[in-house]
Amino acid sequence: MSILVIGACNIDLIGISGQKLIPHESNIGEIKIALGGVAKNIATDLHYLGADVSFVTLIGNDYFSGLQKKELDELGLDFHKSFFRDTLSSTYLAIHDSDGDMSMAVNDMRAFEKLSIEDFREIDDYIESFDNIVLDTNLNQEVLEYLIKTYEHKNIYVDGVSQSKVVRLKGILSHINLLKINKYELNSLLEAEDCDIILGVKKLMGLGLSNCLVSSSNDPITYNIETNIYQSITHKNKYIKSTMGAGDALFAGTIFYLSKGKNMHEAVNFGKIVASKTLEVQEACNKEIKELIDL
Repeated sequence: MSILVIGACNIDLIGISGQKLIPHESNIGEIKIALGGVAKNIATDLHYLGADVSFVTLIGNDYFSGLQKKELDELGLDFHKSFFRDTLSSTYLAIHDSDGDMSMAVNDMRAFEKLSIEDFREIDDYIESFDNIVLDTNLNQEVLEYLIKTYEHKNIYVDGVSQSKVVRLKGILSHINLLKINKYELNSLLEAEDCDIILGVKKLMGLGLSNCLVSSSNDPITYNIETNIYQSITHKNKYIKSTMGAGDALFAGTIFYLSKGKNMHEAVNFGKIVASKTLEVQEACNKEIKELIDL
């Protein structure tokens, strides 16, 4: 089944400390520039897995935009229906501790958030041609509501992205087939400080959400099938180089298996394997997940 991913494609500037981060200090380490963004990572992982996937994003016209187009072309990922504008690229700046875990980040997606409903109406026939639509909440609230409600007759998958952006979904949860969030985004969506994850998922179901997938670092992954809630332990990985992109990989693997007609148990288990493989590289996506296609 065909999959269209709509969302941000960023230039990631990642600083990795060589030792335990010291606050208010110029930490010695390494800095990398890469192409990222939740939607881009999901689209890339789906492409590596062999899915029939296309990508719609915003491409600017600055120096970084050339890098975006070059990498997407080299990937072989179809992005021809993206919006090409006279604007700056979306940028993501993150600092990672020596253990590979993200300590703090700042994102600048002002240009991407200016995309309007009219922009997407212009490609309605194109969007309509896909069976599954994957969105991230980097889209502004008005556009998110339009896309989710307009194409609710399709399978709609949404990544919550962050605590500040997941709240854009509050009024449209009942139109989403599967929402992927972490425990912090769950708290933000429910306006809670530290809610129990299982109870939190039940509350979201009470608000009309069909299916929820909650990742919590090394804690069990929580998901539901109808009214039943399950937890599945994560794969222990001795060779973690970075946690960047692991949540995106989990979601991509889950979507890939669901699009193949697998049940939620099978899909989550496959998503865990894809995420575990992603932890083995410093990049947000690991091309070696291609090896997992036949699982």
